[in-house]
Amino acid sequence: MAYPSSLNSATLIGRVTRDPELRTTSTSAGERSVLSLGIAVRKSSRPDNDHTPAADFFDATVWGELAETCSRHLYKGRLVAISARLEPTAWEAKDGSKRRGLDLVANTVHFLDSPRNTDSPEQQPEELPAAA
Repeated sequence: MAYPSSLNSATLIGRVTRDPELRTTSTSAGERSVLSLGIAVRKSSRPDNDHTPAADFFDATVWGELAETCSRHLYKGRLVAISARLEPTAWEAKDGSKRRGLDLVANTVHFLDSPRNTDSPEQQPEELPAAA
């Protein structure tokens, strides 16, 4: 059976696990920004019916202007939605064995929560006068 079109898409919603790492790399099109982003996606339940929260951990790669935007606005703990494609990779391990894996390459990153406000001092509770 033939499928009408191919689709390689993954959508993940979770918390950033570490501050993103932005770097620049040389490509055939010139210098490009690339960002490594870790995300924890909560599992709905554990197989042993334990009620302790569990998560799956993923690393995503973000390229170009989106990488630079993510670098400015994301930090550990932010809630994000990532729409990405899976990119197969293959390499040879140190022992000579052939290995395969998948890279998660982000197409879009949506910031789902409000950023912390670091420009203004924290609101201190107003001191109430003592009752007479």
